[in-house]
Amino acid sequence: MRKLFILFLFLVVAIHCHSNTLLFDTAKVKAQPKKTIVINDAPLTNAAKNCEKIDAVITIIEEAIDVGAPTYNDRNYLGCYKIYEGAAYKVIHKYGAKCKQINNILEAALEKSYGNYSVTEKAWILRMAFDSILGVPTTTK
Repeated sequence: MRKLFILFLFLVVAIHCHSNTLLFDTAKVKAQPKKTIVINDAPLTNAAKNCEKIDAVITIIEEAIDVGAPTYNDRNYLGCYKIYEGAAYKVIHKYGAKCKQINNILEAALEKSYGNYSVTEKAWILRMAFDSILGVPTTTK
């Protein structure tokens, strides 16, 4: 199932990248900091506690981060964003009705990511939503 999910995300990214010749967001590329910076250390709300399918949701999110973070680190910011976007939609589609708070967090993050932001910022918007659901602080290295 994990291989199928990764293949699905790869195909989504490949299709989107093929239709967009600009793979990297170079307008706002900044040097990566060497130290760890905490972006979001808000404690987990009751989102996870009120979700009967939290294990499945966590698996989807962790798999997306496992693929998306190295993609981002390879400077393919659009690819990372699309991986995160696909995972968010998968969680909403499969578990949104059973996990209302998680659904609300992801829908709000997706809506925000459609704003006038760079691709790197869009990826971080979704990553912060994932980290909020997981109950971990958002950090960069």
